[in-house]
This record gives sequence, C-alpha cells and structure tokens, in this order.
Amino acid sequence: MVKPHGDWLEAIAARAKVGIARVEAVLATHGIVPAPVPGTPRRLMLLEISFSGVKDGVIDGGPFEFQWTGLGPGLWGMLTDQNLRGKTSILEVVRWLIRGRPSSNLQDDVRRWIHKARLRFSLDAIAHEVSLETKDGIKGNLICLGPDASVAVLASFATEREFEAIMADFFLRAFNMDMLTTWRDSGESEESGQAVTHGWASFSGAMFIGTSYEVLLGDLPVAAGVNPRLMQMYLGVPWVSTLAVAKTAQQSVQKTAEFKMRRSRHAATAREARTAQITDQLQARRHELSRLPSDRHLREQLSSLTKDYAEMKRREQAFQQRIERDFSARTQVEAAYQENRRDLQAHLDSMAAGAVFRMLDPTYCPRCDHSISESRKKQEKATHACAVCGESIATSEDAEVLRAELEERVKASKTAYDKATISLQAAEHALIEAQNAVAAIQDELEETTSRLGTFSRRQELLTAIATLEGRLEEATFEAAPEDEVEADELPILNAIVDETDALVKEHREDLLKDVSSRLVEFARRFGMHSLSGASLKGNATLSLTKGGGATSYSKVTDGEKLRLKVATVLAMIEVAEKRKVGRHPGLLMIDSPGAQEVSPDDLDQLVAGLESVSATIPHIQVFVSSRTSAAITEHILAERRREALHGGFLW
Repeated sequence: MVKPHGDWLEAIAARAKVGIARVEAVLATHGIVPAPVPGTPRRLMLLEISFSGVKDGVIDGGPFEFQWTGLGPGLWGMLTDQNLRGKTSILEVVRWLIRGRPSSNLQDDVRRWIHKARLRFSLDAIAHEVSLETKDGIKGNLICLGPDASVAVLASFATEREFEAIMADFFLRAFNMDMLTTWRDSGESEESGQAVTHGWASFSGAMFIGTSYEVLLGDLPVAAGVNPRLMQMYLGVPWVSTLAVAKTAQQSVQKTAEFKMRRSRHAATAREARTAQITDQLQARRHELSRLPSDRHLREQLSSLTKDYAEMKRREQAFQQRIERDFSARTQVEAAYQENRRDLQAHLDSMAAGAVFRMLDPTYCPRCDHSISESRKKQEKATHACAVCGESIATSEDAEVLRAELEERVKASKTAYDKATISLQAAEHALIEAQNAVAAIQDELEETTSRLGTFSRRQELLTAIATLEGRLEEATFEAAPEDEVEADELPILNAIVDETDALVKEHREDLLKDVSSRLVEFARRFGMHSLSGASLKGNATLSLTKGGGATSYSKVTDGEKLRLKVATVLAMIEVAEKRKVGRHPGLLMIDSPGAQEVSPDDLDQLVAGLESVSATIPHIQVFVSSRTSAAITEHILAERRREALHGGFLW
C-alpha cells in the first residue's frame, strides 16, 4: 500500500522529534524527493539492427554492411564456428546505440570501421529508431515512427556527449526511472569521499550479460554500491530513489560531522601541547629578565624616542601620500590650463582670420562664377547672412564676448595651477624636514642604545616575552567552529532513511520471495538440478541451498553464476509481469555462454530453458551469441539465427 506523502512526513517528524516544516527544510536542502509510486513495466523490443562501414588493416578488409530485420519476441542467436568473428561486436553495437556511448568491450578498431549504425526498437508497440554517422565526428537522430509511417524527430545530436545525454534522458523518462546517488569513500583518508550519481549507462547493464560474473545484476562492481538499489528499481519497489538520495545525504553529513569532531579533538590536543611549551618558554624568559639590573632612565628615554620615531615615521608617510595627491592634482590643473590657453589662441586666430575675410566683397561666386546681385549684398547687411553661402556671419561683438570668457578661463586655470604648485612644493619641503627628523631620532636611538649595558638583552627579553604572551593568548583561544552542521540535521536524515527504508522493505520483501522462488525454478530448468533453494536479499546478495548444503552466488562456478544471473533477470521479469510492477525492459542479451560451460549438455540445458521461458513470457526477447553447436541450433530456429560457418565472419 502506498503511504501518502503527508503520513511519510509526519512519521519522519515523529521519529526525529521535530516539526514537519523542519523536515521539509532538510529534504529541500539535500534534494530528497518522495517517490512512493511503484514502477510500471514498459517493454523494449529490438526490431532491426544495421551498421556499415569499411574494414582496414585486416586481410578481409573493405566495405561491409550488416542488417538484421524482422526481429521480434523470443529467442535469437548469433553463431560462428570460430572466435573473433563478430558475434560480440553485434551485441556491443546494440549496447552503444541504446546507452548512447560505447562500452569498454567495443574494440577500438571495430568502432573505427563503423561509419553508420541504426537500431529500430519498440516501446510498448510504439516504434522508435536511433541512427548515427561517425565518419566525421558523430551525429544522428532519435525518431518516433507513427503507425501511418509518419516520422517525428525526438532529438538530434552532434557530439558524443549529446548522444549519451539524449539516450539517457529518453530511456529514463520512458521507464520512469530516477538517477541513483551513492556515497563512495575514496580510501585516501577517513574523511574523504564523494557522492556518485548513476544513470541510464548503469541501469542498462541489467539487459546485458557478458563474460564477467562478479555481480548478480548489472555490470558495475560491488564497490560501486549501486547493485542493491538497481535490483530494487528493476523490481519496481517504490521509494528506492528517495532512499538512495537520503542515504547519500546522511553519509555526507555524517562524514562531515565526524571529520569536524576529529579535527576539533586534534586541535584541542595540539593547543594543550603548544600552551605547555609556550608557558615553559615564557617562564624561562621572565626568570632571566628578573636577574638583569635595571636601567630606568635610559629605558624611559628610549621609550620616548621610540614614540617620537613612530610618530615622525607616520608623518613622513603622510607627507609622501600628500605629495602623491598634490602631484596628481597639479597634473590635472596643468592640463586644464594648457587646454584653455590653446582654446584662447585658437579663438584669437579665428578672430584675425574672420576680420580679414569679412573685409572681402566678392562680386562673383568663387565656385560657379555666377555674379552676386546687389539685392543679396543688401540682404547680407540686413540679416548678417552671407551673400555667397547663406550662412550666418558672426559679429565682432560675439567674438569679443567669447574672447573675454576664454581669457577668464585661462586666468582661473593659471591661478589653480600656481596654487597646486605651491602646495606640492610645501609638501616636498615638509617631507624633507620629516625625513631629516627621522634620521636624527634614529641616530639618537642608536647612540642611547650604545650607552646601555644590559639594556639590549633586556629589550630582547621584553620583546620575546611580549611575543610569547601573544602566542600563549593565540594558543589558548578556541575559534568558533565554521559551517557547523545543525544539531538536528543528522537525526532528521537518520529518521528519513529509517522511515523510507521501512517503506522499501515493506514492498520489497514479498517481491523478493516471489523472485527467489521463480529463480530456483529457472535455474533448475537451466541445468542446476542440485539447487533446492535460494534467497535473494535486499542487498542484492543471493544465498543458495545446493546439494543439501548452504552456499552463495559468490562461491559457485562461473557456469553456475551465468545460469543464476539469467535466472534472476527472468524471474524479475516474470514476477513484474504477474504483478504489473517493475521496470526491466524485457530485453536480455547474453554473450558467449559456452565460454563458461563445463559440458555441451549444460549449454544445451541453458539454451533449452531459455527457449521454454521465451515461449511462456510473450514479450521477452533474448539474444545469445555463441560458438555454433547442436546445443544451440536445436533450440533456435534457423530463421532466428545469424550464423557464419567455415571460419567466416558475421559481417
């Protein structure tokens, strides 16, 4: 039963003994969002795989093209009679197109050879297609294909990062999955670590079973800490993403609090040791000072001279600053003065030129030789508009007024310049006097000091004592902690984790019982006849009863691990189908199962079991890549196989 959001908040508040508003504040601070709705299955099915390009650097080099159409539910096979003939590469190309980035198992030369690739698939009977070109960089599209052959471009990409982001966003939305966040200790120190977010690239690993069987589900190592949550997410357990984020926040805050507490203890111990050391040194200096004879008069004189010296140095610095200010001010007024002089001279020149030109009485236009009529000349005298061009002619009265203004500006700027010069000279003179006074006081200090007997040592001791007293005060001072974790934050996070974990377990345990039961049936169908019991735990570990004794997934052979991995995924899919929950897409791709099998009979039982399961679960689609053998061909129809014989290649 889904717990209402309000009940969840109230339960957390009751556990932590705080108000709901405070709980909501902590949830918001750490980005913890309730996810109480169980996952609903959506089915992914491959419809067509194709890729092409040019092989180089090999004997059979040249253009190639692989295309596999008409795919649907059931069991499919990719078979060759020798290794390194392209079986795994087909799986890896599919993985690349689904994840948006190639895995480390896709060989560099194969990736270089592929110039185009396309994968058509359906999500709950709605067809989609992702295609890419890699000849010059990488680019492509993700499209949706309508039943009427219409095409809707969902997204386009032009870089590898865009490709991965688009496929991750598409499938996370399609399967209603949330990112999983885990806390990873770096191992370098007790306080170091970081939050790690896992997305579609990690989740999609549950659809691919390679030749490494370290973990039961997916392809991330146990150290990543994501396997239990990945299992719960694919089972459709609600609250899983909420619990993941809450645990990460809890570990982060707890690590921070522990680190600060250790640092505080270390600082207190260091302060105690340093305080004891400084105290011993201070007592020794005071004892030595008490044994020196006093020279009171010289000490007072030196004290007075020291004050005078400090005061005179302060004045010297002040005069230096004043000189800088006065020099800057004089530079500014000097520039203004020169500018005003230039303006006045330009005006005087203009007046002289204007007087000359106004004396002219042209009878013809200097440009077109057209005569100037007497009426225009009379109009010029009446309106002061030039008989030639019609522009207004400035009068001598206007020029004189402007001349008077400019002369006043020159006079004012000259006065300001003279004043600034006098102030600068006064400051320079005062600085020289101050420097002379400083030198005189310094000479007197040196002379007085030279007359002291024990005064030099006394001053050294006094300085040392003053320094040690300052250090002692500093050592005993305990600064207020910065960025301290609020006292109730960790208890609230603990309550969030406990309450959410209880909700997860409430939904998970019943599912795990069903999955464990079906897992045993599938594994026995795959040839593990001695397996009589299994218990899939919430931490993604698998306890087994095999041959009458207790064992676990980590202790069985690789061939048995393969069967158990396949059985676990199929059990999850079947239980999800029965309960209408879960998020596993229903696609499973198994690489080289024969590589880990002890005998052909075991392989035959595994493939026969897959054939039987594929017939009972209508939407499941399983691909197996393997060496050709009767154990495979007897259970996979010829039209459902891609097979290369006599040392040939699949593409």
